[in-house]
Amino acid sequence: MGESARVRFAVVLAAGEGTRMKSSRPKPLVRLCGKPMIAHILEALYEAGLEEAVVVIGFKSDSVRESVNRFAPAGMRIAFVEQSRQRGTGDALATALTALPDPLGYAGKEPPVVMVVPGDTPLLRAATISSLLEAHDSAKSAVTLAYSEVDDPAGYGRVIFGKGDAVAKIVEDKDATDEERASHLINAGFYALNLDFLAPALRRLSPKNAQGEYYLTDVIEILAKAGYPVAGFRLADPIEAHGVNDRHQLAEAERRMRERINASFLMRGVNLVDPSSIYIDSTVEIGQDTTIWPGSFLVGQTAIGKGAEIGPEVRISDSVVDDGARVLRSELEGCHVGREAVVGPYAVLKSGAKVPPETETGSFVVLE
Repeated sequence: MGESARVRFAVVLAAGEGTRMKSSRPKPLVRLCGKPMIAHILEALYEAGLEEAVVVIGFKSDSVRESVNRFAPAGMRIAFVEQSRQRGTGDALATALTALPDPLGYAGKEPPVVMVVPGDTPLLRAATISSLLEAHDSAKSAVTLAYSEVDDPAGYGRVIFGKGDAVAKIVEDKDATDEERASHLINAGFYALNLDFLAPALRRLSPKNAQGEYYLTDVIEILAKAGYPVAGFRLADPIEAHGVNDRHQLAEAERRMRERINASFLMRGVNLVDPSSIYIDSTVEIGQDTTIWPGSFLVGQTAIGKGAEIGPEVRISDSVVDDGARVLRSELEGCHVGREAVVGPYAVLKSGAKVPPETETGSFVVLE
């Protein structure tokens, strides 16, 4: 299906504190493979063609604003709105509406679509966002929500279907009946919504629930009861709905993200010997025909050239290693290794160190 002519906006809900993370950082800024979680989300949205985004901030808003401006894709236009009190996802989206255009300005045209994504789901792929938006256009829905089927749905909102394939409502775990709680179909937290329906539906939200909050999920039932079409989009990979709320979930997301990163380098002609023991940040670049041996850590703004040999047991941070160079059992930080140079074994190169092309550092040396 070709690219839609409809105007599309993204809304990222990133106002929460994330107390279960036990961190001084706001949850969206917790690092994952070299970047804040929210940076991975913004990159996926931008790759899916969403060039305008509204980011809802709240807890430590200045830190979130600074980090988003630093790590967001260069071509992405971002507006920030502040949710002064965290009163739920529905209230957060209502706050975001203040930065979105008036739908009356699109009279006679297809209404713009708003893609809503939580700020703690870094495993969401651009391809999935594109597919959900295409499904939304094809179904001509008022709202299309992503869902998945999981073995253990405890804690997740359940997606309840009505007649046919239409979604009737989402019920939060704490508010579900025993019958509803028995369902294994969970809300993934991603939505494509027509902008013209948003404001009227959000005005009808009520905090009469177990959490005392305004649930975005209640918009589904409001629109369904009003007779508007509500569609479900089943995720092919349930892991994309993986929210990061504590350190255990962060470790699992990190493992999954690193698998993706390593698989991507393998597909691009980089030789990873035992990928499970090799750690590469999402910010790293590696040239074709380079070999990475086990126990290697490549982090930060690191660039490795073509035909290089890295490892085993190497840590390289924020450094450049040129074509054909070899780095063996050493640690490099903020340095430059020239073409076909040899570093190590057991060398330490500190910030600013330079190894000229076609030279050797020798063993057990420290260079500054």
